[in-house]
Amino acid sequence: MTHQDQTSEGVFKDEGADALSPARFARALGISEPELAEALRVDLDTLQQRPDDQSIQQRFRPFVNVFEALLGLQSDAGLAAVHMTATRIDVLDHRTLFETVRDGDAGKALRYLQTISSGQNG
Repeated sequence: MTHQDQTSEGVFKDEGADALSPARFARALGISEPELAEALRVDLDTLQQRPDDQSIQQRFRPFVNVFEALLGLQSDAGLAAVHMTATRIDVLDHRTLFETVRDGDAGKALRYLQTISSGQNG
């Protein structure tokens, strides 16, 4: 699978769907749907029953954007998922990328990824 195939369009959408699939994203990251619902600050039932709801998609998009930026650095989706959920990063206050986005700091996570892509250490 090429990097292009691993974008949100190819990986995080159900067949024929317009919206990104939180369930597919959770599986790709190796986290549970309840964990994702908590991170998105939405009720699990709402996440499961109305995943294409605009407010859910809006809250979900920063997580996908950071994951896609990470895929630009690490083309193996499995390793990227581990890095997003398990690697604590000094410059992000020892949070993972997932925790950073959850805390509303997606911009910081993206800047960090841009910095390391240009060869600086994080």
